[in-house]
Amino acid sequence: MSKELTEQDKKVIAQYSEYPEGKRLSYTRANETEFIVTMHYLHKYLKDGDYIADVGAGGGTYTKALVAEGYKVDAVELTPEYVKQMKEQFFGNDHIRVFEGNAKDLNFLNDNAYDLVLAMGPIYSIKDFDERKRACKEALRIAKPGAPVFIAFCLQDAPLIHEVYMSEDPAGELTTIGYDRESAFVTDNTGSSRILDTISAVDELIDAVCLENNAKKVCRFAQDGISQIISKSVNSMSDESYAEWIQYLIATAERADLMGYSDHIVQVITK
Repeated sequence: MSKELTEQDKKVIAQYSEYPEGKRLSYTRANETEFIVTMHYLHKYLKDGDYIADVGAGGGTYTKALVAEGYKVDAVELTPEYVKQMKEQFFGNDHIRVFEGNAKDLNFLNDNAYDLVLAMGPIYSIKDFDERKRACKEALRIAKPGAPVFIAFCLQDAPLIHEVYMSEDPAGELTTIGYDRESAFVTDNTGSSRILDTISAVDELIDAVCLENNAKKVCRFAQDGISQIISKSVNSMSDESYAEWIQYLIATAERADLMGYSDHIVQVITK
């Protein structure tokens, strides 16, 4: 792995080395909504024979699904334990290469090489604004001109609601995180390497990235909407009702008035 690891990088590795990320998107039906909606959007852009980079591949959930559909994927992951797991899982599969690497420096991947680039985890694991821009720049660099680049963010308000305000002791829970009561901003997601953003913070970063790299916004979509906020209801839905919930999430995924209450969102950009 190139470059020295920052303290934030080390925090990410320490956290995810002990976390079953490969199971996160299928652990519950509420969790699975994120995967289903994202795959819906990936299929809007993918064509037969496309070559994909999955930067920050985690446990390989998207890589596995895309390889199963016949796409060739280069998976890049910071956490050595996940790299090991993916190399074992995909051993002998000619459709995938697995790299241990940092999203901020993808020097081992060629310019203009990929038909679609996923950056589904790196940006919300990077704290410094300039380093976030660097990771976005690298994702754009390896994408072909016109190729979509999917950049994921974790937003603050859904977890603030379902982890704090829906707990038995919201006032007590607020003391465990960095929180500005006057602005209702989460200033420090204490104990977690995940950076929680607001829509305005996402706008600031993406606007800077587009300006500095001659890129443009394609679309923005909510990956899971309020699924985690109402997770008990979602998890207990019948198959028919769950299908209707998924349809609702897809139909409303790009609505700006609902975007801020999604746990996860994706900004699609291109150069």
